[in-house]
Amino acid sequence: MKKLAVLGIVALTAFALQAGMSTPPRQAGKLSPALIQLIAANAPADTAVKAWIYFKDKGSDDPAVLKRLALETRGALSPRAIQRRAKTRGTADPVDFEDLPVFAAYVDAVRPFIAHLRTESRWLDAVSAEAAPDALPRIAALDCVRAVDIVRGFKRNEPIAPLEAGPASPAATLPPSILPPLKTIYGPSYRQIEQIRVRSLHEMGLTGRGVLVGMLDIGFRKTHEAFRSAHLVAERDFVMKDNDVQRDWNNPADYSDAHGTATWSLLGGYSPGKIIGPAFGADFILAKTEDDRSETPIEEDYWTAAIEWAEGYGVDVVSSSLGYTDWYQFKDMDGKTAVTTKAANRATALGVVVVNAAGNERRNAWAHIIAPADGFDVIAVGAVDANGNLASFSSPGPTADGRIKPEVCAMGVRTIVAASGATTGDAYYQWGSGTSYATPLVAGAVALLLEAHPAWTPTQVRTALMNTANNATTPDNNYGWGVINAAGAVKK
Repeated sequence: MKKLAVLGIVALTAFALQAGMSTPPRQAGKLSPALIQLIAANAPADTAVKAWIYFKDKGSDDPAVLKRLALETRGALSPRAIQRRAKTRGTADPVDFEDLPVFAAYVDAVRPFIAHLRTESRWLDAVSAEAAPDALPRIAALDCVRAVDIVRGFKRNEPIAPLEAGPASPAATLPPSILPPLKTIYGPSYRQIEQIRVRSLHEMGLTGRGVLVGMLDIGFRKTHEAFRSAHLVAERDFVMKDNDVQRDWNNPADYSDAHGTATWSLLGGYSPGKIIGPAFGADFILAKTEDDRSETPIEEDYWTAAIEWAEGYGVDVVSSSLGYTDWYQFKDMDGKTAVTTKAANRATALGVVVVNAAGNERRNAWAHIIAPADGFDVIAVGAVDANGNLASFSSPGPTADGRIKPEVCAMGVRTIVAASGATTGDAYYQWGSGTSYATPLVAGAVALLLEAHPAWTPTQVRTALMNTANNATTPDNNYGWGVINAAGAVKK
């Protein structure tokens, strides 16, 4: 394979003609500017470029065929997902055109030009794949292909300072169904729970019972003591392509599970005297969407595949402490451009409450919120310290189209989290800082709201949290509507 040097659309056209393509070079117009820019960087021909390949349709406009596909798709949805979709779709058919599968023949058409098929997205009518630079114009030339774009990524930067695990409280022998109003049972997690007014909801008996929470993150240390009472109903590793989200310490390619362990413990951990999450009584599905082996470990195609999977499983809440900025510009943070934002919008339209970190970019060159926090009904979460002061790193709004972001805040400075490492064992905890750690606290509160009000839509949940937060009368692009008041929101 020869090296491809490209200088924009003209050069791509020349390359296509040199390759012997008999059709006009309209494929150049199907390649996104970002992808053209990447190819123009003169990457070696054997470089694997990660690209989205969008198709022109679902393969047929025959009503009978579409009806059959809709029936098959409906049968693949869980009863729980169908019931949840009814909250926003009413009596309309729970399945629509976007739910129909990617046309298999179109996927087969691109296979000869790619090195690896990564994911498929029904909602986007696309696949993500790895291909050599010189294959991309050939892919774009296919009649079934509507567009080709780059898979975006993001690198997280959040400090974590270690804290030695202390002895368990005597209350550790209490079963999860009994949670007395004792400050000691929360241990060092008391501050982060009390700040968002969750303790009183626990005393009322709300623990997230009956609510299905999906977590999209890096791997999860399922053996940690914080999860001994957790009800895990499904898991999927979208990176390693298996059904185990825990790190395999014997496999160097299965790199990390620290961040997911931390976020899950914040939302649903239960280790009295050490950490109590808001929704420790919820049901959980876990998705590993992050590949720490690469230069840009968090990639949008895995996230999109995971939220589609979680929605079809019937999840009520998604907590995501990931975000995407590479190859995007601020103008793209308009609630409708980024791939993950489109997927998050679709999920909220189907009744899923999506809670996402606003980002830690305030002091960085980006200095804005990150996708999919820019989504219209996505609850973007900023970080404050124990005194309610804004974290110096918490990404500010507005969105590119002028909407206030974040929606709300929670504690994301020196929060206590369950830790995972080669030598830490299953009873180790750390202090962590970042909007990643504020997000699961809010998502856990959302689970309590849905336990109390199962018919609430994502819009109703979002509105209740915003209208009862401590900055509700003067929302701004730093705090949004402020630190949430879960107890107040339940009463709305």
